[in-house]
Amino acid sequence: MGVLAHLAAFNRKDIEQALQEFPAFKQYKINNATGSLLIEYDANIVQPSLIEALFAESDQDAEQACYALAACLER
Repeated sequence: MGVLAHLAAFNRKDIEQALQEFPAFKQYKINNATGSLLIEYDANIVQPSLIEALFAESDQDAEQACYALAACLER
């Protein structure tokens, strides 16, 4: 299903609020027309490989990346 399909199930304002709560995410842009999400993040806090893994073809890999990213952001 992937991250973008999961995001489609949420209210845009909820997504924006969640992104604003993490200082590692500097800027973001949600494009509903194309179903895309652009995130500028601090690579000193979040490893680029975690972001890439969010878009893995395997739902299980993407889910694990979500957990790893959440753990990284909680520090």
